[in-house]
Amino acid sequence: MSAGLILGLSATGIWAVILVLSDRAPGHGPWPPRKGNLLTALWAWGLTTLIYVGLVQTWGQDPVLPMPLRWGLGLPLAVAGSLMHTWATAMLGLKGTSGWDVGIATKGPYALCRHPQYLGQIVSIAGLALIIGSPEALTLGLAACVMLGYGSRVEDRAIQSRYPDLYAAHSAKTQFLLPRFSSRS
Repeated sequence: MSAGLILGLSATGIWAVILVLSDRAPGHGPWPPRKGNLLTALWAWGLTTLIYVGLVQTWGQDPVLPMPLRWGLGLPLAVAGSLMHTWATAMLGLKGTSGWDVGIATKGPYALCRHPQYLGQIVSIAGLALIIGSPEALTLGLAACVMLGYGSRVEDRAIQSRYPDLYAAHSAKTQFLLPRFSSRS
């Protein structure tokens, strides 16, 4: 087991514990916090960064996936996910993505789905894990994607708890995680 896998799984595990604690009382747990501050920004972005660092540290191990799959699918996913994540972060702002309460975002990528930042992270991590293609990268990528998917659910329930009327209106016309690009309902 490499240092990258240990680092990435540790950060993923800490996030998972925070999310489980938060899911016990939606809107009142550690994530998303009621009042963001520099400390919440540091641990939220710090843990997420450690997942990516751990994943990159598995680079160079023997891949188990064929190169056409690794680069043909992994690269487009990594790029598309990074672009979505960047767009969502830019629209919400660093404070909004670090735990400060900024209400319900409804413009830009948030008009396509309620959690485009999580979607972007899931897709970019999956893409990076495929590019690396080693068993450790795939294991960490899967664990991180599952944790981020759960995180989006926890955050969705917290937003619903804090803004029930606004949430109901927004969720009635906006998909949870996967965008709907058709104007038909």
